[in-house]
Amino acid sequence: MITVKKKHLCKNLKENQIVLDIETTGLDSSVDKLVLLGLVEIINGKAYTIQYFAEDDSEEDRLLDIYIKKIKNHELITYNGEIFDIPFLNSRLIKHNRFPILPINLDLLKLIRPYRFYFDFESLKLSYIEKILGFYRDDPSRYKTISKLSKEIKTRQNPYPILKHNENDLIATELLIHLPIYFDEIMSIETKLGKLTLKSTSINNDIANITFSINNYQNEAYFASSTYDLHVDTYKIKINLQVLYGKLDKQTKGFVCLNNFMIKNESSVKVDEHFLILKEDNIYNYINILALGKKIIENHL
Repeated sequence: MITVKKKHLCKNLKENQIVLDIETTGLDSSVDKLVLLGLVEIINGKAYTIQYFAEDDSEEDRLLDIYIKKIKNHELITYNGEIFDIPFLNSRLIKHNRFPILPINLDLLKLIRPYRFYFDFESLKLSYIEKILGFYRDDPSRYKTISKLSKEIKTRQNPYPILKHNENDLIATELLIHLPIYFDEIMSIETKLGKLTLKSTSINNDIANITFSINNYQNEAYFASSTYDLHVDTYKIKINLQVLYGKLDKQTKGFVCLNNFMIKNESSVKVDEHFLILKEDNIYNYINILALGKKIIENHL
């Protein structure tokens, strides 16, 4: 077995957390094997990337043993680990006559996925999302995605490319722990009542349901007008808003509301100033939604 341990300048990981990413001979856990177990962990106050590479199939059981020992009393941090890494590991544990494990797992992909409704992500692949925080990997070109595993990972004769790919996955995953906070900062606006943060938006026929959080306690309240109603409950604020659907221009369809507060549309699409754009094709305009939320809340509270 090859073990690679490097010091890592950890930015977001807590003492009780451990980043995990695995590499395998393929995607079918019933026949494919675990090849590489990669971790970022804090040992005696210092962070390290640690990789365990099985030089042949006979060492898979040792990798699984290391996995069991390492994650004990830790919260796992993964990217798509709930769908791939943990089910694959459990399948291989069963193959080796061991009990499967259901660890506490923070899957960053699940946390980041809702933001695709507000930001036009090219992809949700880790190698794309990591660029948002300025991480640009130097993987050997043919190992940029898991689907490009070659026979080298099966023969184990050239471990460097997959070790480097895995190391970059580990570093990127640790960086992305902070990403939901990063997005929450972008999707916030200051009001006279405190910081308002957009948490969710959905449209059902002609009603938009918008939920905000606010960092200062608010007394429970309810207000209604002809086009919206406002619910206030301690640190949560909900607005139900009447909307209209149609063509915004020749290429773009979307939803608008009446612009009763004469808010400036922050959009490349030009519409009548009496309407405020809430959604353009599949993307919600969080800037306009925040500005509208601020106006409505400050108008009543």
